[in-house]
Amino acid sequence: MSIISTKLDFKVGDEILLLCKAGAEGEITWQKDGEDIDDEEIVNKLDETSSKLVIKKARMQDVGRYTCHCDFDSGHKDDVQIQLFVYDGPSFGSTKTYHEFLEGTDVLVPCLVTGQPQVDVQWFKNRQEISNGKRHMRKQSDNTLRIEKVKRVDAGTYVCRAQIRGRSSIFVELSVSVVVNAPPTVRLREEVKKVLAGPETNVSLLCLVDGLPQPNITWTM
Repeated sequence: MSIISTKLDFKVGDEILLLCKAGAEGEITWQKDGEDIDDEEIVNKLDETSSKLVIKKARMQDVGRYTCHCDFDSGHKDDVQIQLFVYDGPSFGSTKTYHEFLEGTDVLVPCLVTGQPQVDVQWFKNRQEISNGKRHMRKQSDNTLRIEKVKRVDAGTYVCRAQIRGRSSIFVELSVSVVVNAPPTVRLREEVKKVLAGPETNVSLLCLVDGLPQPNITWTM
């Protein structure tokens, strides 16, 4: 006997189709977690050696072990089992994908994840996972990324990865842009700020400006 299924992991709302094939003629019945399935809208006998089980829209409660049992006309009995997994999500909902912060402040970058069963979250930057061992970055219990005294080098694209626990192939990723702004600072290279010059004399004053984004410079008298 065998049960044929296109996959074992089904998202909520997917159609579940299981085909049970027996090696000889007999009476085929289905069970879920040891309980008989008698719903004729779900179980359909195809012929004396095969039966199909169809769930039009998968629900979380459809997860479990399905058994196809056959009482063969010869008097022999046999069964075959398959374990199905149903999941919902993961989804990022209304998570913001763009943030601007002021250099030197403590900042939070949220990752709002929902899903069933349990969802595990990881943060990445430049394809490297951000672990809680990093000095000024760590993931909080609510999956928010906390950056203490954010620096300009912390700017860039971060990736929040949400995975259904125990299912490495079921995951989604969200890219989040972080911009770090720095207030402008000004200094003159010359130590003497007061310059005396006579007529027809060229005078140069050098104003060094730093900041992010690039500040606009104006001179006043």
